Amino acid sequence: MMSTDTEEATALGPRAEQARAKLRDALAGPEKPVEEREEPQRKRWRPRLPGWRPRLPRSRRSRVVLVALLVVALVCTGSFFWVKSGKSLLGLKSGEGVLSFLPTWLPEGVAFEYKDRQISSGELDSEVQTLRALYGVQVPTDPGQLATFRKDAAKAYAVSLILDQAALDNGIVVADKTARDTLAKFVQEKLGDGPDAYNKFVAALGDQGTTEQAVVDELKRRLAMAQLFDKVTAGLPQVTDQDVQTAFAQRKDSLGAPEKRQISNIVVGSQDDADRVLAALRSGTPFAAEAQQASLDGSTRDKGGDLGAVSRDQLEQAYGDAAFTAMPGQPFGPVQNSYGWNIGVIGQVTPPVPADFAQVKDQLRQTLEVERAVDKWRNWLGSEIADAGIRYADDYRPANPDAAPSGTPTQSGIPAGGK
Repeated sequence: MMSTDTEEATALGPRAEQARAKLRDALAGPEKPVEEREEPQRKRWRPRLPGWRPRLPRSRRSRVVLVALLVVALVCTGSFFWVKSGKSLLGLKSGEGVLSFLPTWLPEGVAFEYKDRQISSGELDSEVQTLRALYGVQVPTDPGQLATFRKDAAKAYAVSLILDQAALDNGIVVADKTARDTLAKFVQEKLGDGPDAYNKFVAALGDQGTTEQAVVDELKRRLAMAQLFDKVTAGLPQVTDQDVQTAFAQRKDSLGAPEKRQISNIVVGSQDDADRVLAALRSGTPFAAEAQQASLDGSTRDKGGDLGAVSRDQLEQAYGDAAFTAMPGQPFGPVQNSYGWNIGVIGQVTPPVPADFAQVKDQLRQTLEVERAVDKWRNWLGSEIADAGIRYADDYRPANPDAAPSGTPTQSGIPAGGK
């Protein structure tokens, strides 16, 4: 029988046989000496040639497994860069949407990001110092309270920047002179007239860690927010007489004059001290004398502990419950509240007075108008916050970052702040 090669050569002709021979020689390479050929072959690393192509597994299952492994590898390596850059596929950012399982990353020292602006923790601290000087905002020292305060302050400042932009978009600009005139009136009311009083105020600002210009800028923001509030809430439907009557029927219990009680109080630092005070009172020591001797409340101690006539809603709940169920003339307590341990005594009791529609209707109408305006403001502001896309660093993210703060833009110590 003819060999296979001979058959192919006969079928393809002489030229084909010559080509096959050249191909065999090229693949075999130059002939090596016998000694070299007999030496065991060593595997060598060879660079891949430009024409090299990887071979995929032939089975469908093997290809699926390979693709899955490649996807996992890309996610594990790529997600780091998504977090670092704050960008990801489909325009999402780390910590948002399907990437909510990833932490939000911002450069070190940045509290939050608004549009293309990154607010540093130092800038946020400066804002807090201004609010501290102007409104008496106090920074807590307790670590847990400080962490919450930091987050609330970040949100408050973020919202103020959103409102600054909204004011500009609505053509609201407050002149520097207007704010300085407002500040001068404030200083005159608090410290008196003349340059000495103003210089004293500026010096006090320095002691608080802020500057006159920072306070002027904050006042400009406040005045602009008041104008923005009026513009956003314009065009509300008028409160009708029927609206007032309906509200009176629903609220008359709270619109009347509540019961008031004259209370004297002694506050001490521990339950043991409170028990000793209570024992002294029951043994006949006059309440005023014991208050002057033992009470830690410097504002009432010299007045025998007198708090004046107060209603129940003016007191902390536990203390109010005790005070408004106690018999007049009999010491009650001890009751613990945020100030310490308290022992009180009830003096004169003023009974509650039911509300009279004629007397309260005008004030109730104003209340309804304000409530409607605040509701519209909060709805508008909530939409603005959601559209702003504020990104907080983990240590500065508030509990409800997209929720609208409570109140009007001029009611809180921190501009439009709160949870």
